[in-house]
Amino acid sequence: MTTMTVLVAAALTATSAGAPAPGKLPPEVSKEMMAAIVATNKALGLESWPMHDVKPCVDRGGQGITAKEVTPEETRKCAASALEKGFPELGKSYLLAVPMTEIGPVTVLAIGIAGSEGWGAYSCDPDRKCLPVKIGSPNKWGKRIAERVDHVCAEAGTLWFPADKRACPNATPTAAATAPPPAPTAPPPAKK
Repeated sequence: MTTMTVLVAAALTATSAGAPAPGKLPPEVSKEMMAAIVATNKALGLESWPMHDVKPCVDRGGQGITAKEVTPEETRKCAASALEKGFPELGKSYLLAVPMTEIGPVTVLAIGIAGSEGWGAYSCDPDRKCLPVKIGSPNKWGKRIAERVDHVCAEAGTLWFPADKRACPNATPTAAATAPPPAPTAPPPAKK
């Protein structure tokens, strides 16, 4: 009987080895989310990275009257180039969202999907870690990330990476998505 108990305990331990505890974000996904945010921030010149001698791939100009507008197309191209390699979980465990304004990108969010759903992180200064937090948890950071997720999901101009996916937990389908497809049009019958 003791041998059977030990074998069952060993089997259960082996099955759960490497899996995160329920409600926890896998450490490798957490690290990759943070790295993807930093890579995108550097590429887009956000969070004072240019002041740390990091040259962005978009020209944001300067501050005030010397600032230049950065288009969504420039932003997407630049961020995509920064995310080309080294982010195997992007699109599988998390997505990135870049909210846009008239002058260009504002910040970067990583939002968990699939097994990482409910977790998120957002841009922070170069000297800080952009740690993922549970979205909507009762602490200050959980509430902030929930507000930011709601904001990027509500804005039509938000850029998503990968471009074909969204991570909006409270999203309702748009009228266009729920409307029936238009009836096929046939050419008028030929006159005899």
